Amino acid sequence: MTHLKQIAKQPEITYYQLLDDDDNPVERYVISTPGTRKICNIPELLGVEYTVLMQEAMVAALKNLPGRDLLLENPQEQFCVFTFLRGGLNFSLREALYHAYGFNRHASAFMTSQRKLIDGKWHIRENQYRKLKVPEHATVLLGDVVATGTTLDIGFNIFLDHLRANRSRLNNLIFFTIGCKNAEEILQGVDKKLRAMNPLYGRTIVIYIEGRFGVADKTTGLKIQIPGTDLVRINAQVAPEFALSQYENTAYPLERCTIYDAGSRSFDIPEYMHDVVDFWKQTQSLAQTGFTLHDALKERWPEDGWEDFGEFSKKMARQWQGVDEKIVADIHAAYKKRWDRRFKAQSKSKDALVTLCEERLVQLSRF
Repeated sequence: MTHLKQIAKQPEITYYQLLDDDDNPVERYVISTPGTRKICNIPELLGVEYTVLMQEAMVAALKNLPGRDLLLENPQEQFCVFTFLRGGLNFSLREALYHAYGFNRHASAFMTSQRKLIDGKWHIRENQYRKLKVPEHATVLLGDVVATGTTLDIGFNIFLDHLRANRSRLNNLIFFTIGCKNAEEILQGVDKKLRAMNPLYGRTIVIYIEGRFGVADKTTGLKIQIPGTDLVRINAQVAPEFALSQYENTAYPLERCTIYDAGSRSFDIPEYMHDVVDFWKQTQSLAQTGFTLHDALKERWPEDGWEDFGEFSKKMARQWQGVDEKIVADIHAAYKKRWDRRFKAQSKSKDALVTLCEERLVQLSRF
C-alpha cells in the first residue's frame, strides 16, 4: 500500500517519504510548504509572486533534503541546474542553490521543450534551442510539471545522448515536480541508464510538491477535464497539510487543475488567465443545467468514509505515518465544519454552485 511517512517537520516545510511495496531505485519524497499550498490552491497567484513563492519552497527543500551532507561533499562546481524552458524557470533552482547552500559557481544547462497534441498523442515541438554543458560527475537538479511526462521523457533522451557523446557521467539527479506517478516511472528508466554509464552513480531523487497527484484521463470521470494535462486531487497521495488546506476555501478543491499551465502562469498571463476563467465559465454552465455544488465537491475531492472519526483516523493512519494526531483531528474537524447541516442542504440547491462561479469570475476579472 502506498503511504507517506513523515521524516522532517519545520515551520517552513514538512518532508514525507513516499513508500510502497515496489522495489524502486528512485527515492521519492513529498514536501508541503505554506507557499506551495497557495500555488496549488490559488491559480490567480501568478507572475513574479508565483515564482518567488516557488523559490522559497525550493530553498527550504534543499536545506532539509534527506542525505544532503553526502551531496555537499561534492564541490559546488559539480552541481548543475538543467532547465526545460519555460516552465522549469519557475522553480528557480539556480537561485535556490545560492540561498540554501551559498553556491555561486554552479553550472546551468537549458533546452526548449513544448508539447503539442497531434492525432490524439502528445509530441514535442519547439525544441531547437539547447545549451547543454554539464560538468563531469555532476549532481543535476531540475524542476518541471509532469502530467503525461512527454517533456521529461524526450528531454532526458536528448540529455543522455549529450552525455554519451561527450563521455560525461552524472553522480546524482534531483527532480522537483508538481506532478503524477509518470515522473518516477520515467526516472526509473533514466536511473538505469545513468548507472550503466557510471558504476559509481549515486542517487535519483524525485520530490513531489504537496502530493503525487492523479492525472486526468478517460477513466477519471470528471465532467470538465483535459486528459493528459490536468493534475487532479482524485487518485492522489497528498500531504496532510494540503488536505487540511482544502477546507480553507470552497473553491480550492474545485479547480480544474492543481497547477494549470506552469509556463504561461509566469510568462503569458493573459493566456493563462483565459484558461482559468474558461474553466469557471464551463462550471457555471453546468451549474445552470442542474449540476450542484455538492456534486462538484464530491467529484473532485472525494471524502469516502470520513463521517465517523474512528474510521477516518484508522484510514489516515495507514495513509500518513508518523504525523501528529492533531493534524488528523484538525482535518476531520474541518470536514465536519464544512459539511454541517446547513451547508449540506445549501450545496444541493440549484443556486449554490452558480453563485460560487459568479464570485470566482468576479475575483478572476481583477487579474
